[in-house]
Amino acid sequence: MDISGSLVTALMLMGLGMAFVFIFLGLLFVCINLMAKYIPVDTPVTAPKRKTPVSAKTDQTQINPQVVAAITSAVQQYRKAQSV
Repeated sequence: MDISGSLVTALMLMGLGMAFVFIFLGLLFVCINLMAKYIPVDTPVTAPKRKTPVSAKTDQTQINPQVVAAITSAVQQYRKAQSV
């Protein structure tokens, strides 16, 4: 087989492959558009809001001074141990 026959075969295979990809992507595009048109959009479900007691909010915002002192002491001891 000569070079021109091989080139013609290669060009035919390339054209066939490109045509297949073009047709496949076109069908995919059409299917996606049809699905977007006829399938309804999901609505997000919202959970009912719970009422929290007022006293729970004030307890969460206040930090116990003993806990702060314990954390500060632990950090100081850790830094002291790391520097030695």
